[in-house]
Amino acid sequence: MDIESAINAVKEKVNIIDFIGEYTDLQRKGNLHQGKCVLHDDKDTPSLTVYEETQSFYCFGCKAGGSVIEFVKDYYNYDFNEAMQFLSERAGIEVKSVDPAKYRKKKARVQQNQSQVQNTKQQLIQTENTGKSYLQGRGFSVETIEDFELGYSNSDNSIVIPIHDGFGKVVGFSKRFLDEGVEPKYKNSRNDDVFNKAELLYNLHNARKNIDDSLYVVEGYFDVISLWQSGIKAVVGVMKDSMTTEQAQIISRLCKKGKTVVLVPDNDSTGLKSVEKNKKTLYQVDSKLDIRVASLPPEHKDANDVLMEEGEQSLREILAEHKSADYIILKQLLNDQSSAEKEYITAKDYIQNNVYDVMVLENLINYLETRWDKPKVQIMEHLGLSKELPNDLLAEQKVLGILLEYPEKLDEVADTLKPEFFYDKTNLLLFQKVYDQYQSTGEVTKFNLYLDIMKDDSLQNGEELYKKLTDNIPPVEELGKAVDALASLHSKRNLIKAAEEIETIVSTNEKESVDSLQSMAQEVIFQATDMGGSNKSIFNTNELLANRLEEYVKRKEGMAPRGLMTGYMSLDDLTNGFKNKHLIILAAATSTGKTAFSLNLVRNVLKRNLPVAFVSLEMSAEEVMDRLIIQELRIDSQKYEQGDLSDDQFAEFTEKLNLLYDLPLRVSDQRGINVSQIRARLRRMKAQMGGLGLVVIDYLQTISIPENGTTTTSRAVGDIVLQLRNLASELDVPIILLSQINRNYSQRQDKRPQVSDLRESGNIEEFADMIVFLYRHARVSVEAMEEAKAEGKENDTEVIVAKNRTGKTGVATLVFDDRYLRFVDPAGESLEKNMPN
Repeated sequence: MDIESAINAVKEKVNIIDFIGEYTDLQRKGNLHQGKCVLHDDKDTPSLTVYEETQSFYCFGCKAGGSVIEFVKDYYNYDFNEAMQFLSERAGIEVKSVDPAKYRKKKARVQQNQSQVQNTKQQLIQTENTGKSYLQGRGFSVETIEDFELGYSNSDNSIVIPIHDGFGKVVGFSKRFLDEGVEPKYKNSRNDDVFNKAELLYNLHNARKNIDDSLYVVEGYFDVISLWQSGIKAVVGVMKDSMTTEQAQIISRLCKKGKTVVLVPDNDSTGLKSVEKNKKTLYQVDSKLDIRVASLPPEHKDANDVLMEEGEQSLREILAEHKSADYIILKQLLNDQSSAEKEYITAKDYIQNNVYDVMVLENLINYLETRWDKPKVQIMEHLGLSKELPNDLLAEQKVLGILLEYPEKLDEVADTLKPEFFYDKTNLLLFQKVYDQYQSTGEVTKFNLYLDIMKDDSLQNGEELYKKLTDNIPPVEELGKAVDALASLHSKRNLIKAAEEIETIVSTNEKESVDSLQSMAQEVIFQATDMGGSNKSIFNTNELLANRLEEYVKRKEGMAPRGLMTGYMSLDDLTNGFKNKHLIILAAATSTGKTAFSLNLVRNVLKRNLPVAFVSLEMSAEEVMDRLIIQELRIDSQKYEQGDLSDDQFAEFTEKLNLLYDLPLRVSDQRGINVSQIRARLRRMKAQMGGLGLVVIDYLQTISIPENGTTTTSRAVGDIVLQLRNLASELDVPIILLSQINRNYSQRQDKRPQVSDLRESGNIEEFADMIVFLYRHARVSVEAMEEAKAEGKENDTEVIVAKNRTGKTGVATLVFDDRYLRFVDPAGESLEKNMPN
């Protein structure tokens, strides 16, 4: 069976309710099953929901969700292949990617090994004064001995240590001989297709289920057992001095999402030197790993020695005091040098080529300041980190290296990283090359950057410069801290320059009063510290409604509807929903209710826990939230705006406000931004919320147009619409773009909007996937209002689908409720009423 068929077979044969029910108690509630989540510490109200109809799960606490495959991946920390192997065996499915002969060999060996485990465990029980007393002398309890299935062999007087694979199957053994003079003391099973020590981590099957923030990596079996005995369950052993690439790859998979790798070396020269090797091996696999080292006191040779002599609590406290691997490595390297001069050379070489964390660098400089008894300024000068003004050339190079390796991160720092942050002129030029390449092509390639560098005569030693930039790429997690560091240094440089300017002002304006000089000085300081206004232009709903926490339920594997349902049945029947990658133009005459209607759509989508991004170029974020509050809570808009709610209405308002907490909404309210800035914000919002269900941009005519005398306004607007359509495709989400219409409609007898009424209509009509107009006949004239009142239709609003690239056009009629700024579908209840509370 191929892998695709195996995936379908697994989902068909492994019922997710029964499967997850083996891990936690599930209670049926209608069509749902709920219980405590085992993927995180679910202490309070059960947050796990399992859906039988879609064979999926979602946890409102830790946000995990998906099929049974995702559950197994998250619970056991498996990768996809491991999860498929685990479930395939459970379902009795044989996947083609697994060699049948090798599989049968391993299955037979595992059965044989398991029998041997039982046999050696029994021998351990029977030899109370040899094997068992030895293990207890190492500090291990009866429970721990049982946890690791330790045994004893009478034939050679050895402790038998079963070695499991990542699934918990016994694939081999290690023997620890107890007779004096026997060398080596340990002997492992022979390497073959079933057992390969280089590809295994001791205790992996247990550790992967217990990883929280850190994974401890030790050398030997008894060190693993010692940490386990002391309550540190997330621990694995490499079973030798230094780890292999295969082991590093496993550790990298386990420590994704910011988890820390804590190396615990033995307290001998071999163990200490292994730290540098292990860090290098890990970084070759994943340069983003956070690697630290827990050093043991010099009087103890290893972790088991600490356990035996000082106890569990002492071992826990020692291991909790871990330091950066760079600090431990640098300290060891310097200790190995024979002179101060060699220490200076070694420190400079190591720091410039290996240290990627600004905070670690600061700690290392402080350490060198104490070790060498030299001023900090002198040390920084020696390391090449200090110039005439505050700067950090290493941080600048780190930012450039990360952006070159991960160019998509440019969107995340677009609002905070400014060219003037780069003190070094060469670094500034390199940043501009990277930025320009990304803006023009949407990507950055090392080859193109290399060509740019080599063609630029202003850059000396191009090849060396490129190599320095692309070697030893720092972890991507360091980008934010590095940018913050550059921003801080830039502010400090500005303050120094401001102080010089103030000195000039005072010395050259002798006749000015102190008050006048103070005023001028304050203006200089303000300009020096002004970073272009607040970067706080994106708000989440928690910030707008008192620190919301809840996010959205991920919809996976085809569970989404054909298109994004608007919540209005008559409109959805006409359009079949808004489709991902489509640009929908929502246009109307002034004061018809474009924004109100778009926020009704936002509200309906949010009620289904789909994440929404609202880019407002006209209203503030607070005004957007006010509209949503009025619509959702059905508060009289006039009384709300005037602060004229009665006591009962206010009490009801504060109680119902909870309905709006924790909705997956992000609002950007910065005015005067262009498409590139909108794109950066939306990509950042998508990353923050884990996806997007809908984007609304209010409105087209307020988007900043690049200043270019050769481009007409019509062409510029068309370019904006095209870019936004491409953005909808890139983000895989429907984008609703609000637009005004020309006033030409007022000269026609039938004043219903037409495509030709769109401002700069040619390009808009060409690029839009759907065009929707709002029309309220009662708003056309006094006569029309009287006519509509007579027919009881003064609030009727026609939603005219004038263009639909993939479906029908036509008209749906909604009723606008002025008090609550709500649109209601008279054809029947909106989908909102059918949604679960």
